[in-house]
Amino acid sequence: MPDEPKPDRKKIQEAYEKAVKTFGQRANVTGIDIGYKYDAGVRTEEIAVRIHVREKIPLEALSDADIFPKDIDGIPVDVIQGHYSPSAEGILALLARRHRRNPIRPGISVSHSLVSAGTIAAVVFDRTTGAECILSNWHVLAGSIFAQPGDPIMQPGRFDGGRRETDTIGHLHRMYLGRRGDAAIAVLNGERQVSRIQDRTDVTVTATRRAGLGDTVAKSGRTTGVTTGVVDGMGRYRITYSVGTHEIEGFLIRAPTAGNPDNIEISGSGDSGALWYDPQTGEGLGLHFAGESDPAPTAEYALACHLDEVLDELNISLQPVQVAEQPAPQPVQPAPAQPVPSPPQPAAAGPSLLDLLRGAGVTEEVIGNLDVPEIGNAVLRERGVRITGGKTGPIQITIDPRLARGKIRLLIDME
Repeated sequence: MPDEPKPDRKKIQEAYEKAVKTFGQRANVTGIDIGYKYDAGVRTEEIAVRIHVREKIPLEALSDADIFPKDIDGIPVDVIQGHYSPSAEGILALLARRHRRNPIRPGISVSHSLVSAGTIAAVVFDRTTGAECILSNWHVLAGSIFAQPGDPIMQPGRFDGGRRETDTIGHLHRMYLGRRGDAAIAVLNGERQVSRIQDRTDVTVTATRRAGLGDTVAKSGRTTGVTTGVVDGMGRYRITYSVGTHEIEGFLIRAPTAGNPDNIEISGSGDSGALWYDPQTGEGLGLHFAGESDPAPTAEYALACHLDEVLDELNISLQPVQVAEQPAPQPVQPAPAQPVPSPPQPAAAGPSLLDLLRGAGVTEEVIGNLDVPEIGNAVLRERGVRITGGKTGPIQITIDPRLARGKIRLLIDME
């Protein structure tokens, strides 16, 4: 019997988006992704829309409305128990990674002065200024509503004995907590040397790509050191922070062997901020931000947000940035002296209105009926008298009744 055709990516994505819209806000749901379907705890090669829940509840204890469907538009649905939490504290760290280090490098302890401890992901560069920075999680380099740009960042982290007075290596610069990730950067102060090589490896991450299902990935973290895993799902995961609950897009990593029979710890508390990368190519894939709280070996997993989204959101690069030099300001040349204008001279008084009227041939009898004073043209204009025309054309005299004083308001227009 021939194998059934596998559903295409578009149909799987549409089913995933429908699941997010329909079930994403349920209180017991901790994530929804696309990944491998499990049968009695054993991974299969079938791709499913997976709904992660804080706790699996027996079907007989659920109402019909609370039961998840077996498929969405023909795409299988798998329900996975998974409770996710940030992992920025703990006491299981490998000793060397908890100590004060010079040079500082990815994979060792770091924190804000009010946070316990997490991991440096990478040395990065501000795309705007070219400044050398370190990258880690928001909940490692900021961690609260009280965090402000300029806050001191310590190596080792506070939980590992770091002190502001002696262990400050830089200052909080930018931070982001939202759909695209959990991330922050600190500008280094230059007081220690810097290495870009992941601790206890020969890997320098200088490029990034998107992770894919089934990819083998590795990280170097403060607590569990260098570990490997397999990308098992890709989607959206719900995490509760000190500032509230956030849904973050990324991917889920499980132990490399199905069922994790060797009880391998791929991540632990304090690994937050570690960089998941391709161990073959050295390409960066994601920023570790959460892990499991279930001690069962089969529940061993880690969560990472997409590295390319983080770099874009924080406007940083994995490689040094050449910033164009700004041209030196040119000295300002004094403006040439301008001649001082002469004060305006009063206009010469023109002929009086009576002179104009007589010159225009108006009879004395008419003039006698006008109550117009013997004043110049400038004053006439102020009093509403307008005289136009000239010697070779008609003379027009207009008296504005609102301003002029006189017994007769007249318009004289004569050749």
